[in-house]
Amino acid sequence: MATLHKTEFNPNPVQRNFIESRAKADLFSSRMGEGKSTALAWGALYHTRHNPGASWALIRDTFENIVGTTQKTFFQWFPPGVYGEYNATKKTFTWAEGVAKGEVIFMGMDDQNDATKLMSRELAGFGIDEPAPAVGSAGVDEMVFDIGLSRLRQPGMKWYCAKLAENNPDEGHWTYRRFVTQADKDFRLWQPNIPENVLHLPKDYYAQLRSTWSHRPDLIRRFVEGDFGFQLEGKAVTPQWNDRIHLAIGLTPIPRLEAVMCWDFGHNPTCIITQRTPMGQWLVLDAMVGDGIGVAELIDDLVKPLIAERYAPLKIQFRHIGDPAGLTGEQTSVNRSAVRHLRKEIGGMWRSGPVKPLERINPLCAVLAKTIQGRGLVQVDRERAGAVWQALRGGWHYNIARTGLVSTVPKKNMHSHPGDALAYGAAILYPLGASQKKVSIGQGASLDKPTQGGYFGNRGSGAADALFRIGKPVPPGTVRDGSKLGG
Repeated sequence: MATLHKTEFNPNPVQRNFIESRAKADLFSSRMGEGKSTALAWGALYHTRHNPGASWALIRDTFENIVGTTQKTFFQWFPPGVYGEYNATKKTFTWAEGVAKGEVIFMGMDDQNDATKLMSRELAGFGIDEPAPAVGSAGVDEMVFDIGLSRLRQPGMKWYCAKLAENNPDEGHWTYRRFVTQADKDFRLWQPNIPENVLHLPKDYYAQLRSTWSHRPDLIRRFVEGDFGFQLEGKAVTPQWNDRIHLAIGLTPIPRLEAVMCWDFGHNPTCIITQRTPMGQWLVLDAMVGDGIGVAELIDDLVKPLIAERYAPLKIQFRHIGDPAGLTGEQTSVNRSAVRHLRKEIGGMWRSGPVKPLERINPLCAVLAKTIQGRGLVQVDRERAGAVWQALRGGWHYNIARTGLVSTVPKKNMHSHPGDALAYGAAILYPLGASQKKVSIGQGASLDKPTQGGYFGNRGSGAADALFRIGKPVPPGTVRDGSKLGG
């Protein structure tokens, strides 16, 4: 990097690549202490020096936070009065002659006026600092990122920039989806494999963080070890879940073997398609969760097309277990209900799960505690049933008050719907207290199989080897996209 007014910056390798990248959008995602805000500041200068007249926006969740963090770092590198002038009323920094030609406006997205300004500006580039929520932070909404991309149209620029920098996000966050699992081919992810900035950090910085968060392995994983991970909130409803034994990739339906659809209703209707194999495992194959729609829309838009593509060719029939509220008639006509509609559109018998939460949660926890030859009896497809994975690993949780008191009812959120849906199925397929008998599965092993309460009788030996053709378990510590899994 060039020396400007006696300020010299020697970027780390990932910092340099991030700053100089000309991708459609770049995400600098890392452990704490890697100089992400610095990279945003120098990214704005680098781009502006190559694109005279560039108008930039630097964005954070609140203006208070951007002043205390992003702007503070920016001014440490580029003090007003030396590298430019800052207009506090307009929240705009204008580069000095000889440094660059352009401006940077600082925006906190808690201010409705700033959101409006973003929609009305023509930008050459923008940066978002900490779009993923850390502890106690709301983060920046995905819509802000999309609006920013739509405003990259300032005339006369050689290229446009969208730069995001954050601590490694929760795997349920939109930045993980947009830059990792469903990444646009023109988006770039920059992530240091090892700490690159230790020379500029306090002694034993990461060791101290590890000690401070010894009770929060989820934070150690993201902020110290530099991996993606899951941010645990409250107390998990299903602490028996373990990524290493319950998570799989590439599960496929077994032909001619009956499938069970597990349902939750309301304005976030949820349908989870499962099968119980002849060898005893419960496969969670697909999960669909609606947002602000009814069960009819979920069935028409998602469930029926999936059945036609993935299940009908295999001659698979369905049964249904779910929320007993689905039997309640609609206000417009008692002859219409969610259950009547799904039976009409999909076919198959219906059975209601228990009303009381613990009567369905306890069976689910119990079945998650069971293993077959070192693998969980429950197997969840990481990609096709991702909503179930996120729920069971802790997204579905009991709230913990500041006093330390734990709620007795799970918190209603985006994860509670797939959690409840699968729990209804567990309560019927794997009821607690059902008499058990040992069934041989070869190589001297055995599993517990209920003798009542399930739908599956003896189905012959024709599909007995199907379990070994349905997909591969996730290797310990890794998944297909290269990120690691927690325990």
